[in-house]
Amino acid sequence: MAQNQDEQKVQEEYKTLWGARILWPPDMPDDMLEDAVKVSLSSLEEFGRQEREGTKIAQKIKQHFDENHKPYWHVTVGKNFGCHSVHEKQRFVYFYVDQFAFMIYKAQ
Repeated sequence: MAQNQDEQKVQEEYKTLWGARILWPPDMPDDMLEDAVKVSLSSLEEFGRQEREGTKIAQKIKQHFDENHKPYWHVTVGKNFGCHSVHEKQRFVYFYVDQFAFMIYKAQ
């Protein structure tokens, strides 16, 4: 038998909520998830949808989460990045708004 028959491909599933395509299931409570999407959308509107503004967008999201959901949050924003992270339980989300990917997680 071919080895490929025994292997199952993991297919990523996304759901669209609040104007974002969210990797499903998120590891974050619904209220915090909605907050993440909404602050990301407002940051994109404030700084424009230019990739060079990614640092400012990420900084605004991080400050919002540190103030409203206790430190220490990490935010990555961009169109092309790879990552591997360790995060606290119920404190991770990955989603897209247009071409921008957002990875928001909390770690000590």
